[in-house]
Amino acid sequence: MPQRSKKSDDIGYGASGQAILDAVGKVLATQGPSAVMVGEICKEIGVAPSLVNYHFGGRERLLAAAVVHEFESLVAEMNRITYKTATSAEDQLRNRIRYRLEWTAAHPGIDSMINYSHIIDPVGTVMQGELDTRIGQCTISDMVGLHTSVYGMYTGQVLDRPVATDESDQYPELFEITGYVALSALGLATWMTGHHPANRSVADEQPETVTHLADTFVERLIRNVRHELDELAAGKAHGRSTS
Repeated sequence: MPQRSKKSDDIGYGASGQAILDAVGKVLATQGPSAVMVGEICKEIGVAPSLVNYHFGGRERLLAAAVVHEFESLVAEMNRITYKTATSAEDQLRNRIRYRLEWTAAHPGIDSMINYSHIIDPVGTVMQGELDTRIGQCTISDMVGLHTSVYGMYTGQVLDRPVATDESDQYPELFEITGYVALSALGLATWMTGHHPANRSVADEQPETVTHLADTFVERLIRNVRHELDELAAGKAHGRSTS
């Protein structure tokens, strides 16, 4: 017997907002904002189109809210991976970056909206207030998770929690390395597996080559970070021995 669609009064006003977000997120993930037909999506999940305005204030705000929601889910999962017990801090960082690449490959439409502000907010009035605050908090959480991996590599620890500020402040040089890793991983994800115009044809025609380049880049990035951390530790040890 075919399963009937849920109606808005079955879902409820509060739950209908989440149902709309989830449905829009699925379309955005692979097809991008131009494919989001709000009326059709609402009909498919069985909610009234008027609820889009009720919950989000319009189509543009809905798209932005869906992107923020998906970004929050991405960062939460990357942090879960980072704080999960692993054999080494290098593995924590490697697993975090690899998940970012896999997520971007599966969510190219959302990735492009996160990284190119004119797509998510073409007129500069959508990403304000609560959404702007949530993006800021999510970005900080992302950097804390990434910094935890870098800090763990430096101190030889496998951390299962975010590194505390009073701990990491002892090594201010590590923040620069974290920034280097963040920019490198973001650029890799966007260029190799996202919707970067200059790479789209290569990704479509030679996916195996792009995958190989991504794998090689990740390992080289890990080696570079290890080398910089070792140099930093050696410099500090030399400074202590001559003081």
